[in-house]
Amino acid sequence: MRLVSTLFMGAIALIVLLGLWLTGSPPAISIFWDRAEATVMRHDTRQVDDGWGNDQRTDPIVEVVSGSRVRTPIRLLVRDATEERDTLVSRWPVGLTTAVRIAPDGRIAYPSDWRPFMLVPATVATVVLALIGYVLLRPFFDARWRRQGGPAARKNAGGAFRPFALLFGVIFTGTPLFLAYVFWTFGDPPPYSITWPRHAVTVLAADIRRHQVGNGTVAAYLDVTVDAPDGFADGGVPLLGVTYGWVPIPEAEALRQDRYLPGETVRAMQSPNGDLYVVRWRFPDFLALMIIPLALISVPIGLFAFRLAFV
Repeated sequence: MRLVSTLFMGAIALIVLLGLWLTGSPPAISIFWDRAEATVMRHDTRQVDDGWGNDQRTDPIVEVVSGSRVRTPIRLLVRDATEERDTLVSRWPVGLTTAVRIAPDGRIAYPSDWRPFMLVPATVATVVLALIGYVLLRPFFDARWRRQGGPAARKNAGGAFRPFALLFGVIFTGTPLFLAYVFWTFGDPPPYSITWPRHAVTVLAADIRRHQVGNGTVAAYLDVTVDAPDGFADGGVPLLGVTYGWVPIPEAEALRQDRYLPGETVRAMQSPNGDLYVVRWRFPDFLALMIIPLALISVPIGLFAFRLAFV
């Protein structure tokens, strides 16, 4: 009966594990997809329902030029597909050749440098579940030591304890490190942006862009343009992170009047790829800071468990 219940729980764990590897855009399993070089042929604009309402999406249509046998046009899914068509086309112009990962069905692809968000959770879950499976199934394969006596029994008993100590060490060491990685790298911008250089920039324009949310509801984005810190961008550059997404129109208008009238000076932080983000405190930043003392408590406990496992 115990073996049956163990196998049942193992089946559930396997389903959860498959969900982690197959969830997301791109999914974590895409790290194993075929890599190829593809050239942008044209762009396709369509209306999609993202769960929050209808939104316009523009996808580059690419053709594989090397690295794969797929020769039919493929839809390339990119992060900035919901931006204005002209902006998307300028970033992914016709004739651009880029590295992609192609789905097994040969219909869609993702840029090779787009790291799946669920890759780390899926990998960690795979390792943890493998250790749990080893701990749970080991007694069924090593039952004979229980009938032994003397030094052999003590030796095998110690061997049976070590997997539990190893699992304990993995959980107490890996969990805080995994959470620290997620908390510090998740978001746009991620909390580690506190290390990015700061600049004082001048607002050149602040436009309220209306957005059809669905069910007749209309919201807005606040598009802010500022002067470039290096002074080389004619017409200014967008200031990102002004809002988390679309907001009610009155809120966008009030925000524009309070902080982003043309001529106002605001603080911005510059990402490694040159994008400018507004400087502000967010709740994810608090979580990223809180994981540090938790890790300082948990990791030494896990290291002690590792010592017991390998004594």
